Amino acid sequence: MKNLFANLNPSISQQMVNLADQVTYRRPSANRTFDQIFMHGGDMIQQTMLMHSFLSDKDVLFLGDGDGMSMMFGLFATQGLTSKPKSLTVLDFDERMVNNIDKFSKDFEFSVPVKASIYNVIDKVDPDLKQKFDFFYINPPYGSKNKGLSTIAWLHRCMELCKQESSGCLVIPYDENVLWTVEAMRNIQDFLIKSGFVIRDMVTGMHSYHLPEAPGLTSATLIVDRVENTSSEFEGHILPKEYVINLYGKEREIPKNISDDGTIYGYPNYDWIYGTKFW
Repeated sequence: MKNLFANLNPSISQQMVNLADQVTYRRPSANRTFDQIFMHGGDMIQQTMLMHSFLSDKDVLFLGDGDGMSMMFGLFATQGLTSKPKSLTVLDFDERMVNNIDKFSKDFEFSVPVKASIYNVIDKVDPDLKQKFDFFYINPPYGSKNKGLSTIAWLHRCMELCKQESSGCLVIPYDENVLWTVEAMRNIQDFLIKSGFVIRDMVTGMHSYHLPEAPGLTSATLIVDRVENTSSEFEGHILPKEYVINLYGKEREIPKNISDDGTIYGYPNYDWIYGTKFW
């Protein structure tokens, strides 16, 4: 069995730095309104080297990918620096991210098949995608206002989208001195165990972010294995408002998607049930 700790502290070459610069330079601007808080390039290299062997020969799902980690894994594999996934699928509600990933993979002639599509975690899962993936990778909204429910919302959809015998990676904030991260982590781990997962590995203090109000906040990487095929209680349904109300921090209207209209943050489409002040 692979061990997460065996991949810690990899040697980083100038080639890796240059490739990461391509990813961070080309990713769209982060929209803080919807908790788009991007990881630093150096930490993305560390994460790629830490995780690539877990993705080897797997159909991998990225449920949201503002950081651009799908591009990192695809680019490094194409350059022969890491193991190669079987395929990379990205689902994101921001068309700017979807279009960027699609163009990036073509520009750099990825040797790994990549497909990026628009999807909002709040919405029902496309039946054609259910139980299709071997591995999920998520770095969801922080959930600082809802005790971890933001991450749990993401996990509900991963349960629908991934196979019975699947694994996953969660990248979530954790600092033993920051109470809300401890409470959220406890609730997330409790949900995982009750939903048929075991936590194989956890490494804390792994990554930092472009977050001016909390520059010292770091995230942990968790590797989980699905050992029991339980179903999400929201399978086939839109998420209820208790999961949505603080999904991106404070109460706000949530767009169904963000269109890539050429502006810096895109155009939010509020024409759906959660596009009004539902609270």
